[in-house]
Amino acid sequence: MSDMHFKVPSKDAIKSKMISALCLALIILSLYTTYYLLFFRTTGVDITKDIEILYRGEDGSGVVSVRNKNLNYNQRIQEFMDTVEYKVTPNKNLKNGDKIKISTTYDETLASRYHINAINVVKEVTVEGLPVRYENVKQIPQTLLDEVKDNSKKYLEKNMSSILSDDFTAFYFTSEPELENYRFMYRIFLNAKDDESKDKILDIYSITAKGEVNVSNKEEKLETKDETIYYMITYNEINTSGKILKEDIYGEKIIVSGKQNLQKEKDFKNYMSHKYGKQYTIEKIE
Repeated sequence: MSDMHFKVPSKDAIKSKMISALCLALIILSLYTTYYLLFFRTTGVDITKDIEILYRGEDGSGVVSVRNKNLNYNQRIQEFMDTVEYKVTPNKNLKNGDKIKISTTYDETLASRYHINAINVVKEVTVEGLPVRYENVKQIPQTLLDEVKDNSKKYLEKNMSSILSDDFTAFYFTSEPELENYRFMYRIFLNAKDDESKDKILDIYSITAKGEVNVSNKEEKLETKDETIYYMITYNEINTSGKILKEDIYGEKIIVSGKQNLQKEKDFKNYMSHKYGKQYTIEKIE
């Protein structure tokens, strides 16, 4: 029988084992902490903290929409935030200084599963920043009028081809009208008499083109002649925002009777009064 001898571990071996055991304990503790934080700890989430309030309309006719502008949450909170819906009351005919309440709803089952405690679920906000209508033409800044002038020129240059082909109806159907000239005539401010209508600016031009006209009732006998039409460019929602949006600009041919000559100011005033007088106060912009 051989003798069995027990070898006492060296100090270095004991030290190494203790370090390994400590590292293992730290790893286990870290995993436990992470697991607890992810699955068991209740997290407070402020669901109105990162909202963005978007105003549309004007002072006295404003409306509001709300969205969350923060998309930088962790996966679980993002999934929860995707269920949040916002409701604004009141939300019509708003004016600057009004108080509105933003209330929220969310998936309560998901919040419970992820141990989320929703906080600040209701928020009160004061309406501000809605643009205001001009009381009269004198309040419209020159910078805005200069922008209108520039946009009208660009609009005509961009759309002249379709204006020539669609709006010069006196020419023979095979004719290809050619632009002779266009001339600015009037700039008008339409100041709405009610809150539902929007204030407008109108630019009126005369456009002259030449083309072929059939001068015979019996046969095709073409002669080149000039025709002049009146064309109106409308700018909607004129207010202190100072903004002119492309979707608020449109042009149309003015339809007049054969006896009306809009180059005569009296005829022009009669036309504007008949078309817009009931709904707007009509002011000429000099």
